[in-house]
Amino acid sequence: MENLLKVLKEFSKEDIEKLESFDRQYKALEKLHKEIKNPQDFLKLVVINALMSYQLQMKGEKYWETFSEFFSESPEIERFEEFIKTNNKRFLNAKLKRLHKVIKCVKKLFSNYSLTDLGKDLTILVKELSKCLNQKIDSKTVVFAAKMFMYGYRIAFGKNPEKLEEIAIPIDSRLSKISSDKNFWKKLSEKSRIPQIRLDAVLWIPMGLEESSLKELPEKLKFKLRRITELVKKKNSSCNSLRK
Repeated sequence: MENLLKVLKEFSKEDIEKLESFDRQYKALEKLHKEIKNPQDFLKLVVINALMSYQLQMKGEKYWETFSEFFSESPEIERFEEFIKTNNKRFLNAKLKRLHKVIKCVKKLFSNYSLTDLGKDLTILVKELSKCLNQKIDSKTVVFAAKMFMYGYRIAFGKNPEKLEEIAIPIDSRLSKISSDKNFWKKLSEKSRIPQIRLDAVLWIPMGLEESSLKELPEKLKFKLRRITELVKKKNSSCNSLRK
């Protein structure tokens, strides 16, 4: 625990933002934003897709790149059913039923709250979507929607939304290999002083970065990433102490 915390504490906010900007999902949103000039239209699409990002037929990074390409051509929400039928076909009937509810909830959210409201308090998005979709406030897809909104908001406005520290981490299959215990992530966040919603970027983006991308990072950050990568690879020995 102490070794992991020591490295995590060395990451500044600037380090984390730099690292997040190398996330393939972030880059996919940057490309989409260039084609969609209206921030609200852009962020609606982002949140809807995040809420539908489960049981994928391809890796998450590829899925978001496909999403970006698809909606860059024509950014109408009405095209989502076509997109899901083509690119997210597992449990298709259930997903199409959920899609209609998701679209309704997202439209309601953006109708009741401005982007300024959501930017000042990202917990509004989590609470309202949780209530509308009848899901727990820390459910994976809801908090993942908050994370992707955070990415999109920063791309659109050049700053992060506020109250990130009050949102849980989206525990996916990668993070569950370290721990599926939500209290584990809460404690790790508190001790490292990194919001849960940003911890997975520090722990997992480095594992997927190509060497060419690593070369573009500052030397000090590359050194930190190599250390964190080594610790993640030793997750089995680290997890037991972190659960205490």
